[in-house]
Amino acid sequence: MRDGIVLAIVLILQATVVFRMEIAGIRPDLLVAFVVYLGWMRGPVAGTAGGFIVGLIQDLDAPGPLGLNALSKSLVGFLVAKAGFRVHRSNLGVRFAFFFVAMLMHDVVYFAVSTSGDLGKFFAQMFFVALPSALYTTAIVLLILTLVESVSKRLLLTDEA
Repeated sequence: MRDGIVLAIVLILQATVVFRMEIAGIRPDLLVAFVVYLGWMRGPVAGTAGGFIVGLIQDLDAPGPLGLNALSKSLVGFLVAKAGFRVHRSNLGVRFAFFFVAMLMHDVVYFAVSTSGDLGKFFAQMFFVALPSALYTTAIVLLILTLVESVSKRLLLTDEA
């Protein structure tokens, strides 16, 4: 239930607020961040299924091939869940690394397909879009997590007990 509410909030923010946060054509991608959170906290099945659903929702409004966001986000949800099973999730450095690398993984898959194998376009997209977007999204997500955790007085990304 809580994950559904968080997804609804993320979808609303992505559709209404994020476009106003654009800096030099770069926007944060809160949907990938949600998939990272879901995979990290709920495991590979929830991460993969959640990534597919979130990606498919995004694909319905995206100009690219139908299913590309679903594929990219499903893969990220699965890999984050598998890689992050036994890491210290409350550590700020670990959080930064996981969100940043997951954003880049998503964009590698997405741009590899969307550029149709054109290496020049691929590397340009990675350098001018993926890297800045990953940094921007990670900074925004860590800020949001810190604010929410300080208000709620508990960690959202808790470690295994």
